[in-house]
Amino acid sequence: MVRGVGQFLKFSRKRTLDETPPPPPASVLIDPARRKTEQRVPLAHEILDHPDSIDSQLQSPLFGKLPRELRDLIWRFSLTRYEDLDRLYDIRKPYARPGQAAPLRVAVQLLRTCRAVYVEAFLTPFQVNPIMIFHGDDNDIPPGIPLMRTTENQFLCRKLRFWQFANISSVETTLQQIHLEGGGLERVSRLVGTIGRHHGHESRGYAVTGYACFVSPTEPGRSTSAVDSKEEYNSQLSSLPNPLIGRKITRLSIRMSRTDWWGWESRPEESEVSPSERLRLEPMINVTDLWKRPANYLAMTRGYEARKAGDEPDFQLDDFEKQGRWGSQIREYWPDLTTLELVLETFSCKKNQLDHVVQCAKLWTFPVEDGFHLVWDGKEELIRWRGAQSYKYEHRDWFRVHNVPRDTEAQSSPAIQWRPSRGNGGGDTNSQEFIIQTLTFERKRVGDHVDADRA
Repeated sequence: MVRGVGQFLKFSRKRTLDETPPPPPASVLIDPARRKTEQRVPLAHEILDHPDSIDSQLQSPLFGKLPRELRDLIWRFSLTRYEDLDRLYDIRKPYARPGQAAPLRVAVQLLRTCRAVYVEAFLTPFQVNPIMIFHGDDNDIPPGIPLMRTTENQFLCRKLRFWQFANISSVETTLQQIHLEGGGLERVSRLVGTIGRHHGHESRGYAVTGYACFVSPTEPGRSTSAVDSKEEYNSQLSSLPNPLIGRKITRLSIRMSRTDWWGWESRPEESEVSPSERLRLEPMINVTDLWKRPANYLAMTRGYEARKAGDEPDFQLDDFEKQGRWGSQIREYWPDLTTLELVLETFSCKKNQLDHVVQCAKLWTFPVEDGFHLVWDGKEELIRWRGAQSYKYEHRDWFRVHNVPRDTEAQSSPAIQWRPSRGNGGGDTNSQEFIIQTLTFERKRVGDHVDADRA
């Protein structure tokens, strides 16, 4: 059976999440009422109105022997996104990197195998795959991503039906630092409707502004139960929960690419003499790049020293400035997070600067609700990878001179293989080299010694 599933998945990866059925002939009129219904009611509900039309497939080991819990694991694994490595991005594009070497795909053709599979797994593609939101340079946006929006083109996901959008529960956002420190997390939260989801409202797509629209539910949701017989199977199928109720956003990944930082164009040696040229990140200050307040350039280090001593840093911000801190925006606009991930990329020759950012970030905590905080889980992940020899964003000469592989570093932390093409991912010494550091913060209850109003 496992071999059969593997063979099916190998074949199935030819289709993608963003595929849609071919348009009907011009002579066939599309019923507006029907289209409106499809926005709000999945096909599964229509099928479940006639449960006798579904073969329970109990003669199959997949349905007859495996419990629902194991089948759900199979659906989740099978419908998780993957890179379509037959369509590699040009390595010279700034968005080409590990995990993003090619367009992302989801093998949704699995749902077309039979009705029994469909009614169990039709929500899974949206529950296991994050929606990606880019807030920055358009040149950093990878093409061919089905679950993707940008703050500039807010309707890229307009093909998503209301119930599909409602069942998304995780977000990956790529932010330039100027936007992260300028209210970017609030804008991203409005694009996905985190507050409406928090209150259990129903999805109604997007407002004219492009922001997500959630309204009070018109009918309560219903829960499912275990199944041991065909009768119970049909009973379960007829009691699906309301698919329009927005799932809470419980996972957020904040990503910054190598060109998203303040001072990313600065030469590596300039950071030694000028704090304004260093990589820096501090969640409890509104802007770390403000020439009128030179102390802001050192806020990250000052915050680290205070936290290491068991205190909270005081950056002497007024009430208006405090509202702009991205650390406090997590509490206000992302109240249901159980996991926060920081994915930070920079040039290999600036690794020591990123190391200092990571060292400081390990002491950060983000308060959410009811005495819970998002705290570092004690693990860190470092990836070293090699890209192209040059990029179009290089307006200064140091990139190709300094940002090259170094033997000593490569031996202790070898570059990963991230493309199936010869000469990339660890063997080309003429390529530029980059670093990605990932820190994960988990929801935990912090002791009384931590100020509950820390944000």
